[in-house]
Amino acid sequence: MMTPDLLAELLTRAIATAAVVVGITIAVERLGPAIGGVLGGLPIVIGPGFYFLMLEQSTEFTIGAAISSLIALTASQAFLMGYIAVARQSRAAIFVASLCWLLAALLLTWVRSSPWVGVVLFLVATATVRRLARYFERSHTKPRVRGGLIALFGRGIAAGLLVALVTVAADRLGPVWAGFLMTYPIALTVISISVHRRSGADVVIATLRSIMIGIGSVAAFTFTLAITLLPFGAFWAFSASLVAGIGVTAGLTLRSLR
Repeated sequence: MMTPDLLAELLTRAIATAAVVVGITIAVERLGPAIGGVLGGLPIVIGPGFYFLMLEQSTEFTIGAAISSLIALTASQAFLMGYIAVARQSRAAIFVASLCWLLAALLLTWVRSSPWVGVVLFLVATATVRRLARYFERSHTKPRVRGGLIALFGRGIAAGLLVALVTVAADRLGPVWAGFLMTYPIALTVISISVHRRSGADVVIATLRSIMIGIGSVAAFTFTLAITLLPFGAFWAFSASLVAGIGVTAGLTLRSLR
């Protein structure tokens, strides 16, 4: 049965995802891939998900989900690398990227559930894929936008609905898969497709390479939540997590502006 809290969660995550997809795509077109990609890492989508998770589940469940989400971010890096590797060869790069995520996620379910293990894995994966992705990046001019805003908004809404469905499924699969599905790259999927179709392969590669460090914001959010929730309680832990995530994005944005 659809409770008011569950309906509010679904609507919040759906609207947040749609806003992120549309906002980041337009930011790439207006501000360039470097800044647009960094902004793509803001915990706008995952934040509401964990807020409602804390309301509905035990502290132990939420901590387990946060750790799993942190570990799953390494699979997100595999997704981005897979898309970049074949972006110039095929518009169907999303299938390769999704397969990379699935294989990485299945392997990562065997990793020990620890926030420290998760953050080390994420840092190593980020450094590795950033170095590899550099060989696919080329200089590009200002994005040449193709396609109307109606199609973009349509893809954003579709992503929001998919996130809502994932949220319903995650609540029934336990903390490990709840955490993994919380960071499933639905927003990245639609951002990749939208930027690729509207601005071309060179721009989407530059954008996704920037997102590789941009999702450090999500890593900071989940890591902080995992280590502070038990000693400090839900309110202060969630507030600290938001500050950590936004702080990482702000720092990366300033770095890109320089």
